[in-house]
Amino acid sequence: MRTGDLAELSGAMTAVNPFVPAGCVNAANKRIASACIDPVAARMMNLYPLPNVPGLANNFVSNGILNSDIDQFDVRLDHNVGNRDRVFGRFSFQNTNRIEPPVLEDPVASGDFASNILIRGQNVVGGWSRIFGTSMFSEFRFAYNRARSDSVHPAFGIDANSQFGIRGVPNDPRFAGGLPHTAIARFTRIGGPFFRPQFQTSQVFQFAESLTWNKGTHTYKFGFEKRRDLVTYIDLRSLNGELSFNDGRYTGFGLGDFLLGLASVQRLTLFHQPDLYTDGWQAFAQDSWRLLPSLTLNYGLRYEYFTPFFDRSGRLTNVDPATGQVMTAASSGSVFARALIKPDRNDFAPRVGAVWTLTPRLLLRGGYGIFYQQTDRYGSESQLGLNLPQLVDAAVQANSASESPAFTFARGFTSLSPQNVARSIVQWRIQDPDQKTPIVHQFSIGPEYQLGGSIVAAVEYIGNVVRNGRRLRNLNQGIIQTPRVGPVVFPYAQYGFGSAFLEQIVTNGRADYHALQTRVQRRFANGLAFSVAYTYSKALGDFLDHLSAGGGATGNFTKDAYNMKDDYGPLPFDIPHRVVSSFIYDLPIGPGRALDPPGAARAILGGWSVNGILSLNAGRPFSVSATDQAAAGAGRRAAADCIGNPRPPGFEPTIDRWFDTSAFAPPGRFTYGNCGYNTLRGPGSKSMNMSLFRSIRFADERRLELRLEMFNLFNWVNWGFPAANASNLATFGRITSTLGDPREVQMAVKFYF
Repeated sequence: MRTGDLAELSGAMTAVNPFVPAGCVNAANKRIASACIDPVAARMMNLYPLPNVPGLANNFVSNGILNSDIDQFDVRLDHNVGNRDRVFGRFSFQNTNRIEPPVLEDPVASGDFASNILIRGQNVVGGWSRIFGTSMFSEFRFAYNRARSDSVHPAFGIDANSQFGIRGVPNDPRFAGGLPHTAIARFTRIGGPFFRPQFQTSQVFQFAESLTWNKGTHTYKFGFEKRRDLVTYIDLRSLNGELSFNDGRYTGFGLGDFLLGLASVQRLTLFHQPDLYTDGWQAFAQDSWRLLPSLTLNYGLRYEYFTPFFDRSGRLTNVDPATGQVMTAASSGSVFARALIKPDRNDFAPRVGAVWTLTPRLLLRGGYGIFYQQTDRYGSESQLGLNLPQLVDAAVQANSASESPAFTFARGFTSLSPQNVARSIVQWRIQDPDQKTPIVHQFSIGPEYQLGGSIVAAVEYIGNVVRNGRRLRNLNQGIIQTPRVGPVVFPYAQYGFGSAFLEQIVTNGRADYHALQTRVQRRFANGLAFSVAYTYSKALGDFLDHLSAGGGATGNFTKDAYNMKDDYGPLPFDIPHRVVSSFIYDLPIGPGRALDPPGAARAILGGWSVNGILSLNAGRPFSVSATDQAAAGAGRRAAADCIGNPRPPGFEPTIDRWFDTSAFAPPGRFTYGNCGYNTLRGPGSKSMNMSLFRSIRFADERRLELRLEMFNLFNWVNWGFPAANASNLATFGRITSTLGDPREVQMAVKFYF
């Protein structure tokens, strides 16, 4: 294939294209003429290693070594000042250096998200506590936490673009190195990963005071906290450029397009480092009231106020959804003028709980509370510091094979600057100026009964209801004028945005979790402890933090920004039935146990313990997708059409046909697909881990520990999700992956001193 012979690839080549010189493609023999192969592409092609395992796909196995070094220490000082005052201070330090090998072994080739990672954390805490009289206690604390996290690709600092002849990527020592992230259909990508390098330094300053007052049957507690959070970061997608040869639109094969140097997409991000901070104030008052010897009531109220994030240099940009006006932050003035988001000052959080001892063996617990989620981890999504004019993140795209390629190696990357770039090719990251703080309602109630001296049984109903959840949508999603006919009109094109992706955070997400949790637990007695728990639950919602998705889960983006409630369904972590059982058992052999043989038998057989954990889980839900036909822009999940029952009577699921594939179809042109969110459920899972260990004690608290650990003891196979793209009939409905690892046995010896 390096010489242009693509006969091993399935599918047909495109014989003629206006952007492919005559004679360069022999469609009948699936060949690219060697004279037409771009010299830059030829050099990059040589980065692919030769196969080391049989087959056309997955034919290279890398055995790189991962190195991880972790150093940490803590220092603490406590001092009593008289009988009523006590002060303390603590300093903690942790440093992690992790070097991940690239899958293609050559650091310039890379092939994955391999990174050299530095994580350094430092924490200082101090406090002063004082007793006033006989009933009042004051505690003041301050804390400072600093965490630095750097992730650079293996080719960081290597000027590979000059070596290979790629032009137009800025050569800046703050981020440059390696080749552009280059995606080629049906091949492992080459070049550096996007979103590398990443740098982030976060700092938190906290000052807190609490006062506890015991008065009769009441225990009052009051508190106040002030904090400032600061963060500087680099989390940019294409600092070293990004190229896509993923659809083979010019030759029929992505590799053919690559060899000719004809990319359908080029993307480049210019460097900018936001420097953000937010201020927060929190206050609370609560009372623990012992109404009766058998009944205690806890109640209180908490208030929180956090500002939106400010930038120290005032370099923030937002878009007014009502007018399409681009707003820039002021260096002074109101919170809205400086943050471009209106503050939410209504975050009151009442809480109440009770414990009632009905009989000496039976008690009842219950409680309700409101909590606020002031910040979410969204990476670079919808960050107001990552917009024009302070940042350019632009993609140039050819929409069809009849359009000129977005990039050729001969031209290089398109030069960009805030002054010359068009709004319509920029990704905008914006937020709803009128957003609310996400609110969580948590409640539970249930009895606990002591069956015997060491066995307790409990049943509890638990609820967790989220409203105002932060979720992502494309504010500029195209509006389909007539389903199946079109055309599509982009509402913000009238403001100069064209079809640009206006990625916006809004706060209308919902999530509802309800569960019945039961457990029987035996406290450790006579050498045995165990716990058996069963949970019956339902988790429904219409949003999920996209950085927490993974494992086949669908992230935060909606199917249709104009009908976001239609996304309500089982959440990816919805497991309706779950059983977890664990035990610890001291084998009855050895000193102080039922059997204590003499001599060698005692030395070999005595003192052993065994423990295990069994977990049984129902399958998680997943969505059926399809190739997008709506043509309404980026930032959506594409759903299939549901046209029948995926599990008709008598249907027996197998790994080759997990559901009836005839119940789904690709959506029609200019439609969204009518399948709901997570309407099918994957296979269940089970695991059994056990360990056998023994401690041999010496003098002066020294001991030797022998361990035999077995993971997935019975070598159970847990199947992954089936392929769920209705547009890909070759794999649709088939399970081709597994979850977890096969049985693993390891032995360890530890010496404690």
